[in-house]
Amino acid sequence: MKRNPYVDFLAKYLGDDSEAYLWLLGYGLYVHAIDDIVDGDKTDMQHLLKTFEFAATVYAYPFFMQNATRLYPLIKMASSTYMNSVLMEKEKKPWMIQYGDVLRQCGNEVILAVIEIACGLDIRIKASMELRELSYNMHHNELGQPI
Repeated sequence: MKRNPYVDFLAKYLGDDSEAYLWLLGYGLYVHAIDDIVDGDKTDMQHLLKTFEFAATVYAYPFFMQNATRLYPLIKMASSTYMNSVLMEKEKKPWMIQYGDVLRQCGNEVILAVIEIACGLDIRIKASMELRELSYNMHHNELGQPI
């Protein structure tokens, strides 16, 4: 089975903090489930209903509850920029498509905040560029085009 570089990244930085690690895995699954719905990859009613149900688990998880004041504004920002990126990627204007491609990476700030909460500012700074490169490579083909 092929390893997931995102999971490996989280384990590298959060392996010693199981609560932070598990919350980010759950949050990641949740936002990707939403993306699958928006993209039309998952259209069955069960997936939709389970995604809504899973939101309660993500936002009631102890790590989130303990750090909600730091994470909530970033999650709102990530949600807002994701909504904009979805609209922009469907536009004909090249600048909107390019800008939307950048906006869809804003969810990385949630990941980096969790790393800072669990490991401190210096580790977040170290992880930041690594995450941005990983995210870019996972979302672009060899020509640099969004996938």
